[in-house]
Amino acid sequence: MPLTLWAYTMGKRQKLLYLVLRGRKPGVYLAWEGLEGAKLQVDGFANALYRGFYTTEEAVHWLKAQTERPLPESLQEWLAKQEEALASSSSPSLRSKIENHLRSGGTVIFTDGCALGNPGPGGYAAVILRDSAREELSGGFRSTTNNRMELYACIAALEHLQPPAQVLLITDSAYVFRATTEGWLQNWATNGWKRRDGKTIQNLDLWQRFHRLCQVFSVEFHWIKGHNATAENERCDHLALSSAQQSELPEDPGYSQRNWLVLPA
Repeated sequence: MPLTLWAYTMGKRQKLLYLVLRGRKPGVYLAWEGLEGAKLQVDGFANALYRGFYTTEEAVHWLKAQTERPLPESLQEWLAKQEEALASSSSPSLRSKIENHLRSGGTVIFTDGCALGNPGPGGYAAVILRDSAREELSGGFRSTTNNRMELYACIAALEHLQPPAQVLLITDSAYVFRATTEGWLQNWATNGWKRRDGKTIQNLDLWQRFHRLCQVFSVEFHWIKGHNATAENERCDHLALSSAQQSELPEDPGYSQRNWLVLPA
């Protein structure tokens, strides 16, 4: 399957976000280059004030230290959202879990997928963290569904790894998370990939592929709410959406509009 892959070592890490405090349009940007990047907002702008960051925490600390007040409205809203997320009990818990997993030699994967129109053009993305390395991968298909792209993001990330690997996979997809943690996936495999009514499950091609990978790797699943100010999740969302918007996307060979199984939310 076609995919676009970017690899970064510790010396060439990519910044996750950019804050433009003074520029043509102050705000938060998830890329430097491009029509939606920060560069267009500051190039040639007199006394521009901006900075790129590797983590949300760094961005929050920098913005709070700025003496310009009041902050632009977009940055005020962003800062309030980040402080709320960082103050919540779940955020420190997840950060600690990620740090401990990486410290013990494990791999952390964030994933996301989307389909414009559902079904429609779709994209998938993953951020892979290992020791001192960071990788991003993404791709898309001409016609597919949101659930397929959420699942395909997990598959693409796991297929990129070399076994053995201890994986912490963080997803905002209830479809993927519940199927893996509530026993649905194992039940499907045991029952010949059939539903209770005897019909073949939706997305059979991807679930079989995913099931094989879960037998090769040791995978722990963690669910997070989408758009919850987690920088890696936001990055995946941005990459998946950008991929879905590309022209001349390939076909998704396993997609069949006649064979849908919608799992409970």
